[in-house]
Amino acid sequence: MLEMDYRERVSLLLKLRDVVKEYEKEMYRALSKDLGKSAYESYYTEIGLIYNEINYTLKFLKSWMQEKTLPTPLFHMPAVSTVVREPFGRVLIISPWNFPFQLSLIPLVNAWAAGNVVTIKPSEVAGSCEKVLYRMLTENFHTSRVRVITGGPEATMDLLGKKFDFIFYNGSRRVGKIVYEKAAKLMTPVCLQMGGKSPAIVDENCNLEMAAKRIILGKFTNCGQNALAPEYILVPKSKKEKFIKLLDHYIKEFYGENPVESEDYGCIISLYHFYRLLDLIEHQTIILGGEFDTMKLKISPTVVEENSFCSEMMKDEIFGPILPIITYEGFDQAIEVIERFPTPPACYIFTKNRLHEEYIKNNYRCGSVCVNDVMIQGTTSHLPVGRVGSSGMGRYHGKAGYDTFSNVKSIMKKRNIAESNLKYPPYDKNKMPLLKRFMKTK
Repeated sequence: MLEMDYRERVSLLLKLRDVVKEYEKEMYRALSKDLGKSAYESYYTEIGLIYNEINYTLKFLKSWMQEKTLPTPLFHMPAVSTVVREPFGRVLIISPWNFPFQLSLIPLVNAWAAGNVVTIKPSEVAGSCEKVLYRMLTENFHTSRVRVITGGPEATMDLLGKKFDFIFYNGSRRVGKIVYEKAAKLMTPVCLQMGGKSPAIVDENCNLEMAAKRIILGKFTNCGQNALAPEYILVPKSKKEKFIKLLDHYIKEFYGENPVESEDYGCIISLYHFYRLLDLIEHQTIILGGEFDTMKLKISPTVVEENSFCSEMMKDEIFGPILPIITYEGFDQAIEVIERFPTPPACYIFTKNRLHEEYIKNNYRCGSVCVNDVMIQGTTSHLPVGRVGSSGMGRYHGKAGYDTFSNVKSIMKKRNIAESNLKYPPYDKNKMPLLKRFMKTK
């Protein structure tokens, strides 16, 4: 692999920005065909985020690439300590179908910024987007810098049998475990971005109307097919009825009386996922929604009552437009509920209570926390997007993405001038006090 210097990395990113601009209309059409997205939603959840990531990276890349000088312990003087970040080499990016362009190209930006050669395996489930992505990259960039491999699960398994220097995976936990297992056999480092049961806590002391408005927007954008979307809401029992009325109000305000007819409301990606979601709500008490259109693969925003933590609804990630409501009495009970589930990608809390906010921020283990809104923490290049525990590992976006796709190499350069004899034998007792002083162990 030829080393990519700063100028070539910038050139690739600038060209990618131009290519995205050139293909923007095709991207709109593909997203509409695969996911029923409007042009507006496509821009603010996909294309606009790609532009933002490219521009942010171009602004700071030179400083990220600079060799950084760090302090050197007195014991090792005279010497200079530095770290440099070098590319891993050949990296594999496996991207999902729910945000097919954003979740392919933002990792590509991070990988190129770090100087890597990239192979991308987009999801075949979003077939129209896969075709556009293939043309975008293969017709405009040399295969020595990026390759796009299409096909189904067999193509993914074939790639996982090959040796890469780093693997970035975004998708389901089921496939993520397979990726992790295959990578471990080849001792390949990974970044895994998977799903989970992200809770949204509506606190007793919060702006209830704002909470309802923001939860509806976040949950039902992309028809709920988002790993960072809230998977269930915890509402104080005393606020339940009022909150449900607010949810109903904003569903109608955003998508009209019949959301399955709304052009601003997307569709389910496939017939398999459509029927999977209908099966989930079949035995649930539906509070709002539940309408569906098989021809359009649309299920209206649906709010259900959840009284059992053992239901099929609560066993795994919903990944669709179904929102269970669980009531609680007292903040401590809410914490007991969310701690029943494995580590989620995110946690949301709507509150004016500073103590409750601080408790979630400092004590609840999750990939990220957002206070008084949902999902926006995942749409900025200034904050790392990542997972922890059962929802994955590693971070990307902005500087975090550059670091993820880089090997951090430590360098210490010793000067050829006089130095202390403390570390050289013979070791007599008179040296010990000085050794402890220099190494600050006492």
